[in-house]
Amino acid sequence: MKNSFENEYAQYGIDNGIVRFIYKQNITIQLAGAMEIVSDRLQLQKGKAYPILCDIRGIIEINKDARRFLATEGSSLTKAVAFISDNPLSQILTDLYILANMPPTPTKVVCSELEGLQFLSEFIE
Repeated sequence: MKNSFENEYAQYGIDNGIVRFIYKQNITIQLAGAMEIVSDRLQLQKGKAYPILCDIRGIIEINKDARRFLATEGSSLTKAVAFISDNPLSQILTDLYILANMPPTPTKVVCSELEGLQFLSEFIE
């Protein structure tokens, strides 16, 4: 990925008009981590809004405060978000997260990168 960045939680970069997030394996996210993730992403984006493809398969736990922060503050400069999850239970929990936290941008849980890219394609400039 061009314009890429990595921290202790994820690798992310901008590729073909989409910010791609890949969370590292066996990651637990607390509020401080969520704040770091959002701060790093916003620096990468340099003030421009993008659709976000977010591979959450590596996350094993995320606490309530971190979820709330990511759904609200974490939506800054996002046009739409596709979460990749290939685990049925994780998909259900992510759908519940979306319902409970009501992110302000279009958000969808998908099973594959291709499905996520298809969903986000209408949001690319």
